Amino acid sequence: MKLSIHENFFGIRTPVKLADQIILGTIPILVIFLIWIYTTTGESQNITLPDGVFENWEQVAPPEGTWFKDRVRFTVPDSTLTYGEDEIGRQVTWLDKGGERFPLTNIPARIYEKSVRITLPPGRLIMRDKIKPDMVDLQPDKPKAPETAVSGKEPEGSGAIPKPDAEIPQTSESTQPLPNSPEQPKATPPAAEVAPVDSSLPATADRAAAKLIKITYRYEIVESRKFPPVIIPSPGEVFGSLPALWSQRNLPLNMLYSFMRVGAGFLVAFLVAFPMALLMGTFSKLKSLFSPLMLFGGYLPIPALVPLTMILFGTTEQQKIMFLALGFTIYLLPLFVKALEEVDNVYLQTGYTLGARKYDVLNRILLPIALPNMFDAMRIGFGVGWGYIILAEMVDMGSFGVGTLILTSQRRGPREDIYLVLIAIVVLAFITDKIWDMVDRELFPYRRQER
Repeated sequence: MKLSIHENFFGIRTPVKLADQIILGTIPILVIFLIWIYTTTGESQNITLPDGVFENWEQVAPPEGTWFKDRVRFTVPDSTLTYGEDEIGRQVTWLDKGGERFPLTNIPARIYEKSVRITLPPGRLIMRDKIKPDMVDLQPDKPKAPETAVSGKEPEGSGAIPKPDAEIPQTSESTQPLPNSPEQPKATPPAAEVAPVDSSLPATADRAAAKLIKITYRYEIVESRKFPPVIIPSPGEVFGSLPALWSQRNLPLNMLYSFMRVGAGFLVAFLVAFPMALLMGTFSKLKSLFSPLMLFGGYLPIPALVPLTMILFGTTEQQKIMFLALGFTIYLLPLFVKALEEVDNVYLQTGYTLGARKYDVLNRILLPIALPNMFDAMRIGFGVGWGYIILAEMVDMGSFGVGTLILTSQRRGPREDIYLVLIAIVVLAFITDKIWDMVDRELFPYRRQER
């Protein structure tokens, strides 16, 4: 097989062999794939850190998703560093706080007074976890009477509360208070350091929860990589999440739902646009009647129809189909009318000369000549519908569909599923386009003949 890609590369309407078409079509895809690999090649590491203070964020903790383009200091109070070896004998540094150990892999850290200062490489704060105790353990303790070190009995005048079932001795000292005698101060336990209390806990549990709440930071270190995985995952990360997307999130069923919605919307649009285009393309006065509406629809932004259809149909299945039908109609109607208007008047005059009536002109001249171009418009329009379906399905998170998968992955993750869904849409659109091409070859075989 001899390749002729280099021969007459900029020739105008020169025939191209099938092998050359395959190679030329593969080159841009290969270039995009290589750029993808280059921008996502590198190291990325997630670490977990205890509660601390970021540099320049002393007053309030940075929100999730905060980017640190330069190195940033992170100070952990009341902590220390320990050193040792891991399972394979590598030297590892651990940060110890509150009886828990956090590994610091190749991250510089030093002890500063009673704190540990960590120098974090450029990266991103992924999540801030706040671990709360069980609410069962947060019941306020009942007050206990202080005990003496000698006998363990209650000292007199301590203000202890007697048990309900015990008999209270009736003495003059216990029943007759001394006049103008000040209240004896109650014994109070020594003050203890209390951590900041989470306002989301009930008020009765604040004191107990203050000592038990643990806050951890999940930090993503990005080194020698142009884009982190949360923005552009690598090809390996994307295709590695395919089994979970296929089985757990049921990708085939979501694709089937979207395909059926596109097909239903396309069918409704064809039933409306095709007869209207025949009337407008055949009768000039009818075209003048509907031409302003067609022009208005051409400049109408399709996303603006989403809230309109939601008002009319709610967030039901009918809303998605009607939105797609409106979008398809706005797209197909001008192309159908244009295909009919491009039929040369010579064919019409010839038909009139041969005694054809208006119905014969429409059925035997206009429609057969314009039908191939109308079929091309339908083929392209069906592919455009995959862009509309994303808008239709994003408004209803509880339904199936590729739009729901994309929006859920963008909000909750994993982000790799977004790229997999896009690839799946392209593959399905490519398959349907080939089906349209096969139908085109069967209906209009003369279009493949050499000129």
